[in-house]
Amino acid sequence: MFSNLNSPLLVVTQWKSRLTGSQCSEDPAERGSAGRIQIRTSVMKWFLYAISLIWIAVGCCTILYTSQFRSVVRNLVKSVDQKFLSALPFVAGILFLFSASASRYPWFIRLFGLIGIVKGVFIFLNPKGFYDKSVDWCLGSLTDQTHRFYGIITIILGAAVLSWII
Repeated sequence: MFSNLNSPLLVVTQWKSRLTGSQCSEDPAERGSAGRIQIRTSVMKWFLYAISLIWIAVGCCTILYTSQFRSVVRNLVKSVDQKFLSALPFVAGILFLFSASASRYPWFIRLFGLIGIVKGVFIFLNPKGFYDKSVDWCLGSLTDQTHRFYGIITIILGAAVLSWII
């Protein structure tokens, strides 16, 4: 079925040619950088799909199960090491920057990427314990209506990113 399984790029190309019926070059060197860019864009589309669906799910949980969701987030933030937690928004920000080309509005996706990177650095550095204070404020003193409002915003942003994928 597949004559040469040395390259994952070649496997994806062969599957694409079987599904679409088109003749793609077997050698990645013959296709040049256009094939690599196309495959990278399709991988970044999946990241945008996943992130937007996660945002929609988190927004729904925030609206429907406000107090339970708040306690789950509180336990997660308190139990996970702060340095490890800072890597999540940082890596997500970098992935947003790479996936901006797979969106109709790349500037908006890049903005999410920059916000994620800044948030990751902020959590890592934690100047004057400000991160701990902001988490306590967000999870402790905000009302349920405010959390539901954040859930609505999260659903809207998730649906917007989902609709902007090329």
